[in-house]
Amino acid sequence: MRLKKQRTKRDVLGFRLPMLTHEEPELDITDITVMDPDNTFFMRMGSEAMRSYNILPDNILVIDRSLRPVAGSIVVFYHEEAFFTREYCPQPGRLMLKADNTADTITIEQTETWTCWGVVMLTLNPVLPAQLRTGRYANVCAC
Repeated sequence: MRLKKQRTKRDVLGFRLPMLTHEEPELDITDITVMDPDNTFFMRMGSEAMRSYNILPDNILVIDRSLRPVAGSIVVFYHEEAFFTREYCPQPGRLMLKADNTADTITIEQTETWTCWGVVMLTLNPVLPAQLRTGRYANVCAC
């Protein structure tokens, strides 16, 4: 077994290299995407209803269930035994949940029941070309 002799620290004369004096904080994707771990969920977008919002089929939605929607929020909601992702647009006496086209827009009257499942905080959009999705990269964003 060889032991390495530790060098003694020398004082640096002159200018220090900027890279030695500047430390970047570690980048952790969960610090950016998960504000509340108990209320953060991931879902896959299942339709083209939100294409103009740059939410494409198979994009991953990061949803926070602790947030309350405000006008203009993108929400995931449960209505008539199905989940939908739409823009939250409250109006007097009813709620409009807008999509790209009017056929996919849902209007909920005050007498109807619906559940806001959560507010979409961000989406994860895959950019890896199909030719590179092989081997261990086959399931990158699984889109």
